[in-house]
Amino acid sequence: MARAVRNRQRYAPNAHPQGDQRKTGCASGGLGPMPEGGHAPLLKRGKKQKYRHRQQEVLDAAAAVIARKGYHGASTTDIAGELGVAQPSLYYYFASKDEALEEICRIGTAGYLERLQAILDGGGATRDKIRDAIWAHIEPVLTIPNYIKSFQRERRYLPAGRRQELGRLTGEYDMLFRLLLESGVAAGDLKPGLDCELAALMLITQCNAAQYYVGDDVSLARTSAAIADVFLAGAES
Repeated sequence: MARAVRNRQRYAPNAHPQGDQRKTGCASGGLGPMPEGGHAPLLKRGKKQKYRHRQQEVLDAAAAVIARKGYHGASTTDIAGELGVAQPSLYYYFASKDEALEEICRIGTAGYLERLQAILDGGGATRDKIRDAIWAHIEPVLTIPNYIKSFQRERRYLPAGRRQELGRLTGEYDMLFRLLLESGVAAGDLKPGLDCELAALMLITQCNAAQYYVGDDVSLARTSAAIADVFLAGAES
Protein backbone atom coordinates (compact mmCIF):
# COMPACT_ATOMS: atom_id res chain seq x y z
CA MET A 1 0.00 0.00 0.00
CA ALA A 2 2.79 2.41 0.88
CA ARG A 3 4.42 1.68 -2.49
CA ALA A 4 1.15 2.42 -4.31
CA VAL A 5 0.78 5.75 -2.51
CA ARG A 6 4.31 6.72 -3.46
CA ASN A 7 3.65 5.80 -7.10
CA ARG A 8 0.48 7.89 -7.20
CA GLN A 9 2.41 10.87 -5.80
CA ARG A 10 5.17 10.37 -8.35
CA TYR A 11 2.78 10.46 -11.32
CA ALA A 12 0.19 12.90 -9.96
CA PRO A 13 -0.51 15.51 -12.70
CA ASN A 14 -0.07 18.46 -10.31
CA ALA A 15 3.11 17.23 -8.66
CA HIS A 16 6.21 19.42 -9.07
CA PRO A 17 9.74 18.89 -7.75
CA GLN A 18 9.81 22.46 -6.36
CA GLY A 19 6.35 22.32 -4.79
CA ASP A 20 3.15 24.12 -5.74
CA GLN A 21 3.72 26.31 -8.82
CA ARG A 22 1.23 28.84 -7.56
CA LYS A 23 3.68 29.78 -4.80
CA THR A 24 6.62 30.34 -7.10
CA GLY A 25 5.26 33.14 -9.25
CA CYS A 26 6.48 31.45 -12.46
CA ALA A 27 5.48 28.55 -14.66
CA SER A 28 8.68 26.56 -14.25
CA GLY A 29 9.09 27.11 -10.53
CA GLY A 30 12.85 27.39 -11.07
CA LEU A 31 13.19 31.14 -10.39
CA GLY A 32 12.16 30.96 -6.77
CA PRO A 33 9.31 32.73 -4.98
CA MET A 34 8.08 36.13 -6.08
CA PRO A 35 9.26 38.87 -3.70
CA GLU A 36 6.74 40.29 -1.30
CA GLY A 37 4.81 43.10 -2.90
CA GLY A 38 4.95 41.53 -6.37
CA HIS A 39 6.33 44.04 -8.90
CA ALA A 40 6.30 46.95 -6.43
CA PRO A 41 10.14 47.08 -6.01
CA LEU A 42 10.56 47.35 -9.78
CA LEU A 43 7.98 50.12 -9.95
CA LYS A 44 9.68 52.00 -7.10
CA ARG A 45 13.05 51.65 -8.82
CA GLY A 46 11.58 53.00 -12.04
CA LYS A 47 10.09 55.99 -10.23
CA LYS A 48 13.42 56.74 -8.55
CA GLN A 49 15.26 56.62 -11.87
CA LYS A 50 12.69 58.91 -13.46
CA TYR A 51 12.96 61.31 -10.51
CA ARG A 52 16.77 61.41 -10.70
CA HIS A 53 16.67 61.97 -14.44
CA ARG A 54 14.28 64.87 -14.02
CA GLN A 55 16.31 66.26 -11.13
CA GLN A 56 19.38 66.25 -13.38
CA GLU A 57 17.44 68.16 -16.02
CA VAL A 58 16.46 70.75 -13.41
CA LEU A 59 20.11 71.03 -12.32
CA ASP A 60 21.28 71.45 -15.91
CA ALA A 61 18.76 74.24 -16.41
CA ALA A 62 19.76 75.93 -13.14
CA ALA A 63 23.46 75.73 -14.05
CA ALA A 64 22.78 77.22 -17.49
CA VAL A 65 20.78 80.15 -16.09
CA ILE A 66 23.23 80.85 -13.24
CA ALA A 67 26.21 80.70 -15.61
CA ARG A 68 24.45 83.16 -17.92
CA LYS A 69 22.89 85.57 -15.42
CA GLY A 70 24.82 85.06 -12.21
CA TYR A 71 23.43 83.71 -8.95
CA HIS A 72 21.55 86.85 -7.93
CA GLY A 73 20.41 87.58 -11.48
CA ALA A 74 18.94 84.10 -11.88
CA SER A 75 15.47 83.45 -10.49
CA THR A 76 13.55 80.22 -10.07
CA THR A 77 11.15 81.63 -12.66
CA ASP A 78 14.07 81.85 -15.11
CA ILE A 79 15.04 78.26 -14.35
CA ALA A 80 11.47 77.06 -14.82
CA GLY A 81 11.32 78.96 -18.12
CA GLU A 82 14.51 77.21 -19.27
CA LEU A 83 12.72 73.91 -18.71
CA GLY A 84 9.31 75.01 -19.90
CA VAL A 85 7.60 74.07 -16.62
CA ALA A 86 5.69 75.86 -13.88
CA GLN A 87 7.93 77.50 -11.28
CA PRO A 88 6.40 75.73 -8.22
CA SER A 89 7.30 72.32 -9.69
CA LEU A 90 11.01 73.06 -9.14
CA TYR A 91 10.59 72.70 -5.38
CA TYR A 92 9.79 69.03 -5.86
CA TYR A 93 13.47 68.57 -6.76
CA PHE A 94 15.22 71.26 -4.69
CA ALA A 95 14.09 73.16 -1.64
CA SER A 96 15.70 76.43 -2.74
CA LYS A 97 18.02 78.11 -5.21
CA ASP A 98 20.74 77.91 -2.54
CA GLU A 99 20.43 74.13 -2.45
CA ALA A 100 20.63 73.97 -6.24
CA LEU A 101 23.81 76.08 -6.23
CA GLU A 102 25.40 73.75 -3.67
CA GLU A 103 24.73 70.74 -5.88
CA ILE A 104 25.96 72.59 -8.99
CA CYS A 105 29.24 73.43 -7.23
CA ARG A 106 29.61 69.85 -6.02
CA ILE A 107 29.29 68.55 -9.58
CA GLY A 108 31.58 71.30 -10.88
CA THR A 109 34.41 70.19 -8.58
CA ALA A 110 33.89 66.42 -8.64
CA GLY A 111 36.91 64.32 -9.61
CA TYR A 112 39.56 67.06 -9.73
CA LEU A 113 41.55 65.82 -6.74
CA GLU A 114 41.35 62.19 -7.84
CA ARG A 115 42.52 62.93 -11.39
CA LEU A 116 45.47 65.02 -10.26
CA GLN A 117 46.48 62.48 -7.61
CA ALA A 118 46.47 59.72 -10.24
CA ILE A 119 48.77 61.80 -12.48
CA LEU A 120 51.10 62.52 -9.56
CA ASP A 121 51.27 58.83 -8.61
CA GLY A 122 51.70 57.58 -12.17
CA GLY A 123 54.87 57.11 -14.17
CA GLY A 124 56.20 59.18 -17.02
CA ALA A 125 58.31 62.25 -17.60
CA THR A 126 57.69 65.44 -15.64
CA ARG A 127 56.78 67.42 -18.77
CA ASP A 128 54.16 64.82 -19.72
CA LYS A 129 52.68 64.86 -16.22
CA ILE A 130 52.41 68.65 -16.33
CA ARG A 131 50.66 68.51 -19.71
CA ASP A 132 48.30 65.83 -18.40
CA ALA A 133 47.54 67.84 -15.25
CA ILE A 134 46.73 70.96 -17.27
CA TRP A 135 44.42 69.02 -19.59
CA ALA A 136 42.75 67.20 -16.69
CA HIS A 137 41.91 70.59 -15.20
CA ILE A 138 40.57 72.05 -18.44
CA GLU A 139 38.78 69.06 -20.00
CA PRO A 140 35.55 69.24 -17.89
CA VAL A 141 34.75 72.51 -19.66
CA LEU A 142 33.92 70.34 -22.68
CA THR A 143 31.31 68.27 -20.82
CA ILE A 144 29.92 70.49 -18.02
CA PRO A 145 30.77 74.09 -18.99
CA ASN A 146 27.86 75.68 -17.12
CA TYR A 147 28.73 73.86 -13.91
CA ILE A 148 32.36 75.00 -14.16
CA LYS A 149 31.39 78.63 -14.82
CA SER A 150 28.83 78.66 -12.03
CA PHE A 151 31.33 77.23 -9.57
CA GLN A 152 34.11 79.63 -10.50
CA ARG A 153 31.94 82.75 -10.44
CA GLU A 154 29.23 82.08 -7.89
CA ARG A 155 30.68 79.84 -5.16
CA ARG A 156 31.16 82.90 -2.95
CA TYR A 157 27.38 82.89 -2.42
CA LEU A 158 27.37 79.41 -0.88
CA PRO A 159 26.64 79.01 2.85
CA ALA A 160 29.71 79.55 5.04
CA GLY A 161 30.10 75.87 5.93
CA ARG A 162 30.06 74.78 2.31
CA ARG A 163 32.51 77.53 1.33
CA GLN A 164 34.90 76.34 4.01
CA GLU A 165 34.67 72.76 2.75
CA LEU A 166 35.37 73.88 -0.81
CA GLY A 167 38.24 75.99 0.48
CA ARG A 168 39.76 72.91 2.10
CA LEU A 169 39.45 70.91 -1.13
CA THR A 170 40.93 73.78 -3.13
CA GLY A 171 43.87 73.92 -0.74
CA GLU A 172 44.50 70.20 -1.22
CA TYR A 173 44.35 70.62 -4.98
CA ASP A 174 46.84 73.51 -4.90
CA MET A 175 49.16 71.37 -2.77
CA LEU A 176 49.04 68.46 -5.24
CA PHE A 177 49.92 70.78 -8.12
CA ARG A 178 52.81 72.17 -6.07
CA LEU A 179 54.02 68.64 -5.25
CA LEU A 180 53.97 67.79 -8.94
CA LEU A 181 56.29 70.70 -9.68
CA GLU A 182 58.49 69.98 -6.67
CA SER A 183 58.95 66.39 -7.84
CA GLY A 184 60.07 67.77 -11.20
CA VAL A 185 62.64 69.99 -9.49
CA ALA A 186 63.87 67.06 -7.39
CA ALA A 187 64.24 64.94 -10.54
CA GLY A 188 66.28 67.67 -12.22
CA ASP A 189 63.65 68.22 -14.92
CA LEU A 190 62.66 71.71 -13.72
CA LYS A 191 64.90 74.60 -12.69
CA PRO A 192 66.17 74.31 -9.10
CA GLY A 193 65.19 77.89 -8.26
CA LEU A 194 61.57 77.50 -9.38
CA ASP A 195 59.03 78.90 -6.90
CA CYS A 196 56.74 75.87 -7.04
CA GLU A 197 53.99 77.38 -4.91
CA LEU A 198 53.55 80.49 -7.06
CA ALA A 199 54.10 78.53 -10.27
CA ALA A 200 51.33 76.10 -9.31
CA LEU A 201 48.91 78.94 -8.53
CA MET A 202 49.79 80.60 -11.84
CA LEU A 203 49.11 77.41 -13.79
CA ILE A 204 45.78 76.84 -12.03
CA THR A 205 44.74 80.44 -12.73
CA GLN A 206 45.56 80.04 -16.41
CA CYS A 207 43.64 76.76 -16.53
CA ASN A 208 40.60 78.42 -14.96
CA ALA A 209 40.69 81.13 -17.63
CA ALA A 210 41.16 78.70 -20.54
CA GLN A 211 37.44 78.54 -21.36
CA TYR A 212 37.42 82.27 -22.14
CA TYR A 213 40.12 81.90 -24.80
CA VAL A 214 38.10 79.43 -26.84
CA GLY A 215 36.64 80.66 -30.11
CA ASP A 216 36.13 79.66 -33.71
CA ASP A 217 39.87 79.31 -34.29
CA VAL A 218 40.97 78.33 -30.78
CA SER A 219 40.05 74.99 -29.19
CA LEU A 220 40.43 73.91 -25.59
CA ALA A 221 43.07 71.38 -26.62
CA ARG A 222 45.09 74.10 -28.34
CA THR A 223 44.74 76.35 -25.30
CA SER A 224 45.86 73.55 -22.98
CA ALA A 225 48.92 72.85 -25.13
CA ALA A 226 49.82 76.56 -25.26
CA ILE A 227 49.65 76.92 -21.47
CA ALA A 228 51.95 73.90 -21.09
CA ASP A 229 54.36 75.12 -23.79
CA VAL A 230 54.76 78.58 -22.25
CA PHE A 231 55.25 77.19 -18.75
CA LEU A 232 57.75 74.51 -19.77
CA ALA A 233 59.73 76.97 -21.91
CA GLY A 234 60.49 78.98 -18.79
CA ALA A 235 60.57 76.25 -16.14
CA GLU A 236 62.48 73.33 -17.65
CA SER A 237 66.13 73.04 -16.74
